[in-house]
Amino acid sequence: MNLPDLPVDELLNQLRATLGTAAPYLVALSVLGAAVWVWWTIRRAALVREALADRVQVEVIPTATFDPGEGEVGRWARQLGRVYYAADGIPARGSAVRLRYTALEGKMRCFIEGPAAAAAVLNMPGFAEVEVRTQQGQADIRPVRFTGPGGAL
Repeated sequence: MNLPDLPVDELLNQLRATLGTAAPYLVALSVLGAAVWVWWTIRRAALVREALADRVQVEVIPTATFDPGEGEVGRWARQLGRVYYAADGIPARGSAVRLRYTALEGKMRCFIEGPAAAAAVLNMPGFAEVEVRTQQGQADIRPVRFTGPGGAL
C-alpha cells in the first residue's frame, strides 16, 4: 500500500471522533493529576519543615593524639551517609547532616546536626579517639560505648 492510497480523511475523522469522546475524561484526569501533584508537593514541604524543626546536635571531641587514617575518614563518611536511611520517610532536604565548626577562646569545637529520627546514628562514634557528647536538652540520648579487651574503653 502506497502513501497516497491511505484513506487519510477517514483516519482524521476517526481520530476527531475518538478525541471528542475522550476529551472530558482527559480533562478530568489532568485536573486530578494536578491536584495530586499539588498535594504531594505540600506534603513534602510539611515533612521537610517538621524535620528541620526537630533536629538534634551532638558535639564531637577528639583526644590530643587524634590523627585519623584515610580508612577511618571513609568509614565515618559512610556512617554519616546512613543518616538519610535512618530518617526514614523524611525527604533528603530535611534529613541532611550539618557539620558545624566553631572556635571559642582559641578552642575549636565540632558539632554534628541532623534529624531527630537519626539521633542514634549521630551519637555513634566514628573514630577511635573521639568522644561524642549530646547537647543540652537531649539527656535521653546516650552514646554507646563498648569496652575493649581488658575492660578498657
